[in-house]
Amino acid sequence: MRKLNTFSIIMFLSMLIYSVTFAQSGAGKLAGKITDAATGEPLIGANVVLINTSQGSAADINGEYFILNITPGTYQVKISFVGYQTQTFTDVRVVAGITYELNAALSSGLNLEEIVVTSDKFFEEKSTNTVKVIDSDEIARLPVKGVARHASLQSGVVMQDGSGGADGNATINVRGGRGAEVLYIVDGIPQNDAFTGTNYSQVSDAAIEQISFQIGGYEAKYGQAQSGIINVTTKSGNPKYNVYADLQSSEFTDDYGYNLYTATLSGPIIPGDGSNTFFLSAERGYFADADPSAEGVKFESIGYSSKALPNNESDLWRFSGRTKHYLGDFTLSLGANLNFRNYRGYVHSYTKNNSEHNTRNEQYNHSYSLKVSQNVDKNSFWNLTAGYRQNFDETGDGVWFDDLEAYGDVEKNRAIGVELPNGEGSRVTFDEYGMFAAHGRVWNTYDKFKTQTMNADLDFTSQVDNHLLEIGGGFAYNTVRNYVLGGVTTLASTNVRDLPDEEKYANLRPEYYGYSVTGVEEEGEGFNAAKHPLSFYGYVQDRFELEDLVINLGVRVDYFDADTDVLKDPKLPYAYGDPSNYDAADFVAKESEFYISPRIGLGFPVTESTVFHAQYGVFIQQPSLDQIFEGYEVLRNLITDNSQTVQNGYAESEKTTQYEIGFRQVLGDVAALNLTAFYKNTLGLVNVQTVKFQRVEGGELLEYYAPSNSDFGTIKGLAFSVDISRIKYFNLGVDYTYSVAEGTGSSTNSSFVASFRNDDNDIPKVIAPLDFDQRHTGIVNLGFFVPKGELGLLEMFSADVLMSFSSGRPYTPLFQQNLISGNTNYGDTRGYVNSAYGPGNFRIDLKVEKSFEFAGLRLSPYLWVENLLDAVNEITVYRTTGNAYTTDFLNTDEAKLLIAQNGEGWAQDYRSLELDPANFGIPRLIKLGIKLNFDNF
Repeated sequence: MRKLNTFSIIMFLSMLIYSVTFAQSGAGKLAGKITDAATGEPLIGANVVLINTSQGSAADINGEYFILNITPGTYQVKISFVGYQTQTFTDVRVVAGITYELNAALSSGLNLEEIVVTSDKFFEEKSTNTVKVIDSDEIARLPVKGVARHASLQSGVVMQDGSGGADGNATINVRGGRGAEVLYIVDGIPQNDAFTGTNYSQVSDAAIEQISFQIGGYEAKYGQAQSGIINVTTKSGNPKYNVYADLQSSEFTDDYGYNLYTATLSGPIIPGDGSNTFFLSAERGYFADADPSAEGVKFESIGYSSKALPNNESDLWRFSGRTKHYLGDFTLSLGANLNFRNYRGYVHSYTKNNSEHNTRNEQYNHSYSLKVSQNVDKNSFWNLTAGYRQNFDETGDGVWFDDLEAYGDVEKNRAIGVELPNGEGSRVTFDEYGMFAAHGRVWNTYDKFKTQTMNADLDFTSQVDNHLLEIGGGFAYNTVRNYVLGGVTTLASTNVRDLPDEEKYANLRPEYYGYSVTGVEEEGEGFNAAKHPLSFYGYVQDRFELEDLVINLGVRVDYFDADTDVLKDPKLPYAYGDPSNYDAADFVAKESEFYISPRIGLGFPVTESTVFHAQYGVFIQQPSLDQIFEGYEVLRNLITDNSQTVQNGYAESEKTTQYEIGFRQVLGDVAALNLTAFYKNTLGLVNVQTVKFQRVEGGELLEYYAPSNSDFGTIKGLAFSVDISRIKYFNLGVDYTYSVAEGTGSSTNSSFVASFRNDDNDIPKVIAPLDFDQRHTGIVNLGFFVPKGELGLLEMFSADVLMSFSSGRPYTPLFQQNLISGNTNYGDTRGYVNSAYGPGNFRIDLKVEKSFEFAGLRLSPYLWVENLLDAVNEITVYRTTGNAYTTDFLNTDEAKLLIAQNGEGWAQDYRSLELDPANFGIPRLIKLGIKLNFDNF
C-alpha cells in the first residue's frame, strides 16, 4: 500500500478532470483495407457500413478505413464502391478492446450482383492476451447453461462438477486463482457484490449477445480482478420484430423436477423505425431438487432412499431489458437486469428426520445501466456509463424464516407437531442414535445483508495515426448493511420473551450495521451505522497498431476508502479510554489505499499464419468488505471472552503479478492452434491469523483471530487449444490445461484450524498445493450441424457432444476421522498439507435438436442430457481414505465397540452420515425442450 501524497492526489484528480472509465463493457474496433481485386490498387472512398446500425466509414487515400465505438456483438458488414461488386460479410464478431481486421478485394465488371462472404476467424489476432469469445449462436447450441459454465469450457479454468446447482452461479478458479478473483460485467456495470465478492447477477442465455472472457493480462481499463474478466453484452433488438420461447423440463424423465421457461420479445420501439430498438426477456424456473447428487440419500435404518434430495427446491424469476437509440452522433442505451431467487439449502444432518427445516434463502439482485456515447468525429468518441445495482440476501430457518420469535415458540412449534421439552424454547435433541437432528430442530441463526452501489464512468478515445489513445476514470459509492443473529430460539425463553424488543435482541449480541438491533433497516449512527465505502480509479491506455504489430501500454491508479473505524491498536483493543469498555479513544479511521498498476501487452506475426503475443501486468483487488467490517457487539465480546473471530479492519488489497507468452497458429484453411504459457505471483492474500492481545497493558496475554494479508502463492501452467472450423457438417474444439497452483492458503479461512491448534499460536506458512490445484483439465467439443436445404430430412439438425475430464484435487491425509465426534485423531496427519490427490472426474453432455419451419415460425424440439453416461464423480473426499464414500471409521476398534453397544442400526446410520450427497457431482439429467422462434416480421 502507498499512502497518499500531494503528487499522487494531483495526478489522480487530473485524470478524473479529463475523463471521470472506459465504459467497462468496452467497445470494439473494425479496420481494414479495400482494394481492386485485379490490380491491388486502393479504392479511395469505398463505403463500409455495419448493417442495422448507423455506423460506417469510407476508405482513405490508401484504401484504409476504421470504425470505432462498436458495441460488442456479431454483425453483417457491407462494403461497396461505384462500378464494383458489393460484398456483404456475415458473422463479423466484434469484441471489446480488440480490433477486428476485415479486408476486401472488390471486382469490377458487368456482373455486379452482390456476393455474401462468411467471415470465419479462428482467434482474435489483434489481442495481446488470452481472450475467448462466445456468441449467441454458440450459447444456444452448446449443452451448457449460465455465464460461468460457458466460461468454464475455456483452457485455464477449473470448475467443480455441479457447482452452482441448477439455479445458481458456478464458482470458477482461473489459472489457480481463488473463486472471487473473477470480475463479472454486464452491459458495462460490474456485478460482483462489494460485501461478499460474489456475483449475484444472472442473465438468461437467451438475452446474451456475446460473452468475452479475458483470462489474465487485461488492459488498464479493467480492475478489481486478479484472475479474469467476464464481459457480458446483452441483446438490444433489431429493426425487425422477433418472438422467441424456450420450454424445457425433466418432469417426464426423472424425479429432479427441472423446469425452465424463457420468453423474449424484440424489435423496433416504433414499427419501421430501426433507430430505436428494444429487447425484453423473462425467465421462470422451478427445480424440485436444485442441486441433485449422483448418489442421493439412503437411510437403511428407516428404509428410506431417494435420488432427489428432500426440501432442496428453488424458485426463480429473471428479467432483462435493453433499449438502444441512435440520435445523430449520439447513441443512448438503457438496460435493466432483475433476479429473484427463493431456494433451500441442503443440510445433511437434517435429512433423516428434519429436512423441512433446511435453510431458506431469499435473494434479489437489481442492476440498471445508462450509457451515452457521442462520436465527436471519425477519429474520436466519448462514453458515459452510469449504473445502480442492489443485492439482498436473507437466510433463516426453513419453516420460520424471518418470524424470529417463532423459532423457539412452544405453541407455534406444537402446531406443526413438535413438542419442546419443559415448555421452553430449547431445541429438540432426540434421535435414536444421536447422529442426525431430530424432528423440529430449527436452524438457529438468521442473517441478511444488503449492498447498494452507484457507479459512473467516463472515457475519451481518439485514433491518432496508428495510436488508439484512451483515457478514463470512474467511481463507485456503496451502502453496506449486515445483520447476523445467533441463538434465535432464546428470544422465546421465559426469562427473555417479555423484555422490551431492543433489550431482548441486545442480549443475543447480534452483529449489525445499517440495521437496528432488532434487524430493521436504518441508516444508524456511530460504529453500527451503514457503511459507505468509496473507490475511484483512472487509467491511460495506448494501443499502437502498425499493420500486424500491436503494442498495448497502460497504467491504472486505484483509490479505496473503506469508510470505517478500526481499532487503534489491535493488540490493546480498549486500552486508550475506559479500560472496561470501548470508547472513541480506542478507534481511528482506516487508512485509505492508493495503488499504481502498469500493464504491457505485445502481439506481432512471426509468419503469415503465426501470431505471437506476450503480456505483463500488475493487478490489484480490494478484499470483500465482509473481511473488513465488523459490528460493535462482536468487538465487545473481547471484553468478556477471547478466541473470537473478529474483523479488525486491517485487511488490505491483494496483489497479483502475471506474465504470459504464447502463439496462435493457423493450420491450413480449417484449423487453428493456440499455445500459452503463464506464470502468476500472488501476494497479500487474505487469510485468518492469530492476534495476541491484552485487556490491560501488561495483563494476561489472550488471543483472537482476524483476517490479514498473510498468504502468497505461485501459479504456473501451459494452456493448449485446437479449433477446427466446420468441415462439411462437423466442427471440433479441444482445450487442455496443465497447471500447478501452490501457496500458503486456499481461502480466507483456510488457516482457521491451525490458528488455534498450535500451542504457540504461530500459524505455519508452508507452500503446498492449493485446494483447487487441478493439474490436468480438458474439454472436447464435437459439433454436427446440417444447414437448411441440405441432406433432406436431416436439414436443420444439430448434435453437440461435450466431454470434460480432470485430474483429482488435493487433500491432507489423516489417520482417523469420526464424523460424529469430529475426532480426527487430534489432527495427526499421514502426510504434508495437500500431499494426496483424490480421484479424477469425467463427464459427457449431449444436446440434439431438429428444427422445422412453417410460414415464418421455426419449431425446434430438442433433447438435452447432462452426464450422459451417469458417471459418479467424487468431488469431495474423506481425508482418511481419499474417496467420497467412507471414512473407514467403522473398521476401527472404537466403532466396533459402539456397534456392539448400539446394534447394527447404529452402523447403518453412520454409513448414511458418510454418504453425503455434497461429496458427489450431478447424476444423469435428461431434459426435453422445445423452442419457438417467429422472427423478421
